[in-house]
Amino acid sequence: MRAVLIGADLEENLGLGMVAAAALADGHQVQVVPFDGDETGALARRIAAGAPDVVGLGMQFQHRAREHLGLARALREAGYSGHITAGGQLATLAWERVLEQRGIDSVVLHDGEETFPALLRALERATPLEQVAGLALPGDRGPQRTTPRGLVRDLDRLSLAHRYRSHAIHMGVPFIPVLGGRGCWGRCAFCSIRSFYRGGRASGGGSALRLRSPQNLAAEMALLWHRAGGRAVFCFHDDNLLLPRPQDTLARLRAIRAELDRHGVGRAALVGKCRPDALTPELARKLRELGVVRLFVGVENASQRGADHLGRGVDVAQAHRAVEACREAGIFCCYNLLVFEPEATLADIEQNVAFIRAHPYFPVNFCRAEAYVGTALHDRLRAAGKLWGDAMGGDYRLEDDRAETLFRICAAAFRERNFARRGVHNRYMGLGYSAKLLEVFYPAGERRDALIDEAEQLTRAIALETAGLLEEAIGIARGLAPEQHDRIEREAVLLALRVAAADRDRHAHLDRLFDEMEAFVAEQLAPPAPRRRARRARMVQAARSLARALAMAGLLSGGGTVLKGCGDDIWPTDDAPSPDSSDIWPTDDAPGPDSSDIWPTDDAPGPYDDIWPTDDAPSSDWTVDGMVVDPAPDMVVDPSPPPDMQGPQDAGAPQARRGGERPLDSWHDSGPRRVRRSSDLPLHDPPLPSLQAERDGESVVVRLCGGGGRPVSTRWEGDGRIEGEGMEVRWVPECDDDQIRVAVRSTGGVAVVTLRARAV
Repeated sequence: MRAVLIGADLEENLGLGMVAAAALADGHQVQVVPFDGDETGALARRIAAGAPDVVGLGMQFQHRAREHLGLARALREAGYSGHITAGGQLATLAWERVLEQRGIDSVVLHDGEETFPALLRALERATPLEQVAGLALPGDRGPQRTTPRGLVRDLDRLSLAHRYRSHAIHMGVPFIPVLGGRGCWGRCAFCSIRSFYRGGRASGGGSALRLRSPQNLAAEMALLWHRAGGRAVFCFHDDNLLLPRPQDTLARLRAIRAELDRHGVGRAALVGKCRPDALTPELARKLRELGVVRLFVGVENASQRGADHLGRGVDVAQAHRAVEACREAGIFCCYNLLVFEPEATLADIEQNVAFIRAHPYFPVNFCRAEAYVGTALHDRLRAAGKLWGDAMGGDYRLEDDRAETLFRICAAAFRERNFARRGVHNRYMGLGYSAKLLEVFYPAGERRDALIDEAEQLTRAIALETAGLLEEAIGIARGLAPEQHDRIEREAVLLALRVAAADRDRHAHLDRLFDEMEAFVAEQLAPPAPRRRARRARMVQAARSLARALAMAGLLSGGGTVLKGCGDDIWPTDDAPSPDSSDIWPTDDAPGPDSSDIWPTDDAPGPYDDIWPTDDAPSSDWTVDGMVVDPAPDMVVDPSPPPDMQGPQDAGAPQARRGGERPLDSWHDSGPRRVRRSSDLPLHDPPLPSLQAERDGESVVVRLCGGGGRPVSTRWEGDGRIEGEGMEVRWVPECDDDQIRVAVRSTGGVAVVTLRARAV
């Protein structure tokens, strides 16, 4: 059987890679294709032309659900008649809703490494799918589940993940995701991870927390390290890198390090996530000695009331201790704050601001706790009649009117800073991480140390600035009665302009500092070409030898394509040819595709290079009248048409470089794509504009897009010269750092969107 697996690819998608490896080991042809929300029609036509037997959609994240379902519809419209299945957290937790959508033939529930190959075998042999355990299928009486299949008990049995593309490069170092375990022991009310594994245990058994053995995990890491050239950042995609007891964490990581030493692995940095109650100062020091350079610490809410409402089971004092422990140990830390939760008050949110001020040396982002389908928070709100929407995106109102008003103000004012793909918060999370890589992988010296110090100072400045701007928003919500709609909307748009003005300066500083870091790295990595080739050849040979030795020792259980070529052809080569993207399947007389064939090289444009709407993007159907806002200072901000700012995120860590730079961290909106809130409070139906830009000689034609047929007022401001008004202006920037912004106000709310000249 020929199968295509499609999913998010901000980092290497290990979930799809594991499922692909299992199917490859079972004798099927599998290709993994990225889908980050762009060019749905083109991708659907390409897949349909290749006519695979099965298409699998990796529906992991709720905020991407509609995009994946839209791709399924586009596949059918393009004439694809094969089997379409869906898997992942969202597909599993909302299987009934997913199967109601056009084009979806089945859902693979929970772990897919056993169920997906079984599905392929059944389709190949025309066996009734009702006989395949672990599926959900449409039926005459509605969607039904087949016999449950338990969670995979022994992760060492699974084939190593199929590495379908080249690794990203962070500050000159290969960035390699690995998976050491699955599951979490926490009981957070908002977390779909717990719901996903709890459902798997309830239906078919197995442990919610499962770990690969140190021997099995280190064997894969060693192969990847040698093949990558002798150094790497290993990013653990585990739900938790740390275990509940510090002594268990330490024993496990020491065992992994001992195995790496045995396989000749030298310098390697480790990155992972943890709960704050699992990290002590002593453990943090030991982790740093073992190579841990970065931890995403799940603070989530720094008000004890808020943490309790979210079911964190953590004393806020432990969150303070964990973040401070990272600082003292020299581990870079970042965290997120779900400051808006159903029972939040202004006082609770102020305690979160105090936490930011107490730890300004680490970057933070803030958002709302979203009610993911299947979670305790979702079920609680639904039972109380306080949740509306569906499994593809539910919405709720904060119980305290002033807190809800504050959320709406922040949704407008921090829309780009918090959630634009290259927003300030995404970029400065990547900045501190990049500085840590300079510290770990490059020799000390005046220039390196100055770059690290400047990154720390800029991080501190942005964190404190965010705290101050959030305090301004709190002041608006506290100082004005919620029924003062016009006044609150005016204050909100002015705050949004102040945030944008601050972002302009921060982006210019980030641009310069990233450029200087990358120039430093380029100089450090510029030995004579023959020397580089000789080192690479030695490392490739070491990887081949290691693969053979491990195969002989039986450590690489699962076999299949993982051992094919004994470590030679399971990774893409630098000189692999690129195929015609219109045909994702080789002809009968053509060699099988190398995993690098359909992927760009490190210097090729990434999927974020073109951040502006395509020619067939819908034009605006807004009408315009005079702008009704108070005067504000000239300013502008960042680049991309951002998503709605409604909720939390998915973290990613793709390669960085401007002109195609992907942020090293990426937080995305997970709320409903379009929500009309209750009109008794202000900002109930804000516009969601974006900008379309096209160069015309020395000027840029900038058009406001989006809409819905309702009248809006606009006000354009920025650097350089701006000619015109309304929906379209001609902009003549003086340099690449110039920016233009437009404030948009409708009867339901306000928004500010911006464009940098260098992004056009």
